[in-house]
Amino acid sequence: MKVKLDLHTHVWEAFNFQPPSLEIAEKVVAQIKSRGIDGIAITDHHNKEWSFEFRELVEQHFPGEVIIIPGWEIEVRPPQSPFDEYQISELFLPQGGTFRIYCHPGYYSPNIIIEDNVHAIEIDNYIHNWHIRKPQVAEIAQANDLMLVEVSDAHNLENIGLRYTELELDELYRRASPNS
Repeated sequence: MKVKLDLHTHVWEAFNFQPPSLEIAEKVVAQIKSRGIDGIAITDHHNKEWSFEFRELVEQHFPGEVIIIPGWEIEVRPPQSPFDEYQISELFLPQGGTFRIYCHPGYYSPNIIIEDNVHAIEIDNYIHNWHIRKPQVAEIAQANDLMLVEVSDAHNLENIGLRYTELELDELYRRASPNS
């Protein structure tokens, strides 16, 4: 069964870096439902713990209502080209494995370097579309067997779900790298 997921959101930042709370969870669940999507991945910068705590809170108070995938966004400097820094969202899947998305290609560096264990690339990012060279990204995705994803990159509640990807969850699990 296909689901609609916004795989790049910054919920912790959207709520001014507050700890997870039932009030925040109610607002986020309502926003997800109002956009007609099934869930989100939380990919705040350098903080994966918040997303795990938030998922636990949502599962406790809103069981089965929405999908929350914990993750984070990190910077990567490829060893073969350390000046070509880029961002990766790492999604920590509940059935195990890590799914890695190349974020906002062309931002920081115009070069797009695909390293091992990258499973998807953003072709549509609500905030960063101004620099994504979509034909080039589509070619790179095809050449590297990457899933193309559309994301909001929401840094506020209202933008969650403005872009989303319709996919089979099994496809994320199939492509994900095993956890060490």
